[in-house]
Amino acid sequence: MNETEKRGRWLLRLLATAAVLVWMVVIFLMSADDSEESSKKSEIVVDAVIEVAVDVKLTTREKVTPSVRDTIGFYVRKTAHATEYAILGALIMLALAAWGLSRLAARAAIALPIAAAYAASDEYHQLSVSGRSGEWRDVLIDICGAAVGILLTLLVMRIVRRKRRG
Repeated sequence: MNETEKRGRWLLRLLATAAVLVWMVVIFLMSADDSEESSKKSEIVVDAVIEVAVDVKLTTREKVTPSVRDTIGFYVRKTAHATEYAILGALIMLALAAWGLSRLAARAAIALPIAAAYAASDEYHQLSVSGRSGEWRDVLIDICGAAVGILLTLLVMRIVRRKRRG
């Protein structure tokens, strides 16, 4: 391997690691929102979901009671948890690949506990945020999201490997 290839490999490693760390900061910042700010963000998505449901004639505005809004809001928040950790799981997998861990199963076996530990620490962090709470249910949702991201990344990596082999 020549000097240019070595520099390129190090740059890739640094960028992949930075992507993981930046995403962790994004998650931390979202968790740092107090309950009012977090609710405002969720309500934007809830309003969009209701708008689409009305537009495609799944429901009418009159049928969207406060209870229905609350239910949609619950699923929006939990889906956000799973999605942010699916992204984290995928980014960790890519970073481990960049650092030269070649076995896909080993990457997954390392990535999931990292994501799980971060999920637990994130819920602990929320205990100190006004109006927020740390929930074990959310840790489990985060872990499931990370597992989905890891599995999708494994699938894509296997497909890429098979195509490279011919």
